[in-house]
Amino acid sequence: MRKFDYSINSYHRTASINVDYAPFWVFWLDDLFNFLCGIVPPVPLPPIPIRLSDETSIELNDGKKWTTLRDWCGNLRSLFHCSVHAPIFGWCWGKTDSRPIEVDYKKAKKAFYDKDREFWDEQEKVGRRLRRAGK
Repeated sequence: MRKFDYSINSYHRTASINVDYAPFWVFWLDDLFNFLCGIVPPVPLPPIPIRLSDETSIELNDGKKWTTLRDWCGNLRSLFHCSVHAPIFGWCWGKTDSRPIEVDYKKAKKAFYDKDREFWDEQEKVGRRLRRAGK
């Protein structure tokens, strides 16, 4: 099965058409967990003490081995995203053959602007702001 999408970089003003090839069930599984991640409520986790064992995690926690589940993971949606959704997304992405086709930014805008005006306008603002900040 093929899935088509496009991507843009409003800072560099580049664009591409992305063609993804994978079995239908890979796209279905990815869409299912995207949906589930969106409906999991952002309920704060309880302040249960947890001990960090990974050196990188300890370093990220200002050198402290102990923290709380709430401080470390935040809420239920974040925990689900990091522990379930992201690993499944990575697995699905590994089963996908993605082929970007570079296209002219102006042609991409002409082709896709009418269907997604809000996205394009917001990205144009971001690109202008980043270019001003870079000078």
